[in-house]
Amino acid sequence: MIVATSRRLQSVYVPVGGGVRLAVDVWLPVERTAVGGTVGTVMRVTRYYRAEAPHEPGPEADTNAAAGNLFNRAGWALVVVDARGTGASFGTRTGELGEREIKDYGELIDWIAAQPWSNGRVGVYGGSYEGQAAELIAGLGHAHLVAVAALFSPYDPYRELFYPGGCGTDGRYARWMHQSQLKDGVAGALDRLAAVTGQPAETIALRSPVKPVDGPDGPALLHAAIGEHQSNTDVHALMGRLPFRDDRVAGLDWEATAPAASGPAIASPGVPMLVRAGWLDGAFAAGALARFVTRASHQQVEIGPWGHGGGSFADTLRPSGPETAGTAEHDRVSPDSQDRRLVEFFARYLERNGQPGGPSTLTFGTLGTGAWQAVTSWPPAGTGTRRWHLGPNADLTREAGPAGTATHRVDITASTGATNRWLAIDLGRAPAYPGRKHADDSLLTFTSEPLPADVHVLGFPVMTMRLATSGTDGAVYVYLEDVDPGGDVRYLTEGCLRFLHRRTTGPADPARLGVSRTFARSDALRVVPGNPMDLTVQLLPVSAVVPAGHRVRVAIAGHDASCFTRYGPAEETFTLSLGSDSHLDLPVRYG
Repeated sequence: MIVATSRRLQSVYVPVGGGVRLAVDVWLPVERTAVGGTVGTVMRVTRYYRAEAPHEPGPEADTNAAAGNLFNRAGWALVVVDARGTGASFGTRTGELGEREIKDYGELIDWIAAQPWSNGRVGVYGGSYEGQAAELIAGLGHAHLVAVAALFSPYDPYRELFYPGGCGTDGRYARWMHQSQLKDGVAGALDRLAAVTGQPAETIALRSPVKPVDGPDGPALLHAAIGEHQSNTDVHALMGRLPFRDDRVAGLDWEATAPAASGPAIASPGVPMLVRAGWLDGAFAAGALARFVTRASHQQVEIGPWGHGGGSFADTLRPSGPETAGTAEHDRVSPDSQDRRLVEFFARYLERNGQPGGPSTLTFGTLGTGAWQAVTSWPPAGTGTRRWHLGPNADLTREAGPAGTATHRVDITASTGATNRWLAIDLGRAPAYPGRKHADDSLLTFTSEPLPADVHVLGFPVMTMRLATSGTDGAVYVYLEDVDPGGDVRYLTEGCLRFLHRRTTGPADPARLGVSRTFARSDALRVVPGNPMDLTVQLLPVSAVVPAGHRVRVAIAGHDASCFTRYGPAEETFTLSLGSDSHLDLPVRYG
């Protein structure tokens, strides 16, 4: 555990609860620490692995060289940690982001604060899972934690990633756990390879993608740690048992791991937060807005045209991305600019007891325009709702037409493709929706006349419909699309709803946070074949401009075969009421 103040990068084990040893990489700004200076620290915790085994010695060959350079040049230490039961850390995992895991990180903050090179101020950051962990750490109320950056991470994983609209994103946990096991060196692989090849496990461990700690015993310790991982809980096996938001079993509890459920505990210490999300990145933008509206602590929120992690540009209205490098728009979107703002955020708190200046802010980019705007409240001033009705001629009209019905045979092969907002998270690519014109051929569509002026959609579109199904279960998928004068169709956003989750807990508010529902088992409603159901489907939030001359389209499906669980029968038919019973409430920004 001895960290030399004159070495820039070193890997050590730090004991936490129960004596479990966590693998920790420490990056120091040696020009300050070697002469006795104290510095602030940025910490990132991960359940994947803190670093790959380097192919050559030296900090610049390390996986985290870019992050080490970023924070060391700012004058701070960087600490990167393997979660218990992963990477080179010892211990086992009884679940993801459980109470014991979060306590581990609080103990690591204590360890950092006690180091002679530390000034006692620690910031925690991370993306995706790591960002969710960072936010939960804020709930510890730790005196040395001064700032948190939760980047492209879920506020409520049930609603925003695994069960949007109560519909399971089929296989997500399996894909995620498979990737994690590959990154951990493949659970059990060292022992199996040793038995087959006759080579010492320590030799095989040297070829593992996981970086061992420093010293001659590092590879052997890595092997021993991976041996303990064999007892990790298989969370994927539990997923099918928790289709409701309030379900819980040993090893998986939606409530306990959701920052949304720990809001008061996270907010009460007053730790300032930087939150960043992409409009098309899962449903994380919905969580970013929910944080901004409901949490009292100081926040700096950014939502823009990013894919997961911020390394890709995601704007379905301008898929080629920013036209000119060096523009203000390009500067804000780029990874370098994101890093600069991350450093600027931490700079206010790591060097001194900085206080947030002014109110919380939300800065958002608008798809199709490249424009950005900063506001201090949501919804912004000048936002309202525009209603469109589903008409009998597949039209979308401002005035309700005569009552009637439309019948739709559900296409169980309908799909949003291999690069949609849910799958792109795992692919490391920007979400993309090619071929929507062809995809709409098998859906129930309603299209407006050409728009006389630009329409800025800003908020949570809400589709209200009276619909009957021929099954005893099922789900509806609603897509909001832009149809250009040439007939090309571009995806804007979507929403889905499993029918048994149709109960709401209040009126819809498209301009603010959409539709409130619990997704609780006790609130589930039966589905009776042929009986009309009143459905209020919240679409995911977006800021996008549909230009004058384009048309707005609503497309309705009974399944998305790309990655969602199928709930309805094989031969399913929808009967949709038209006229005043079914309408789209579109949140729009005027002026």
